[in-house]
Amino acid sequence: MVAMRDPQSDRLNMLLSDRGQQWASQLPCLLEPQGVRTLRADSVTASVKLIHRDPIHIAVIDMALPMQVGQADPQSAAAPGGICLLKEIRRLAQRPRAIVAVRDRRFDPRIDDPILIEALKLNVFSVLDEPVEIEQILGVLRRALERHYQGQWPAEPPRTQGDAQ
Repeated sequence: MVAMRDPQSDRLNMLLSDRGQQWASQLPCLLEPQGVRTLRADSVTASVKLIHRDPIHIAVIDMALPMQVGQADPQSAAAPGGICLLKEIRRLAQRPRAIVAVRDRRFDPRIDDPILIEALKLNVFSVLDEPVEIEQILGVLRRALERHYQGQWPAEPPRTQGDAQ
């Protein structure tokens, strides 16, 4: 069999699950030229579809992410959307090596602190509080790349001809 390289396999795939914050809109423009493929989702439902479709190397997850687009109060459910997404990622056979959680500090500490504790139990790499500065998230992503990928883009195993779609 002939080994076929997927043109996307040389890229770092980053899931960016957010509610449309300014820093999240800027990030793909800065990272795409560096070889980072940003897959954006605005709900848990959309994020789950992406993580089952593409390999994700690093995930940035807004902890206040709604379960579905248009949900008015993401905290109204028993578990916040970000926690649900972290649990779904944990079930994956091939998980992202680094997960960055972004939490909205406008919440009541009685609600926010248990969310932080749960996120840390689910092995997030870093937790950032909003408002997030672009330099701050870039620094965390750089550290994640150095720690989990020795500063190199992740290498995907070569696909065989039977694997190509």
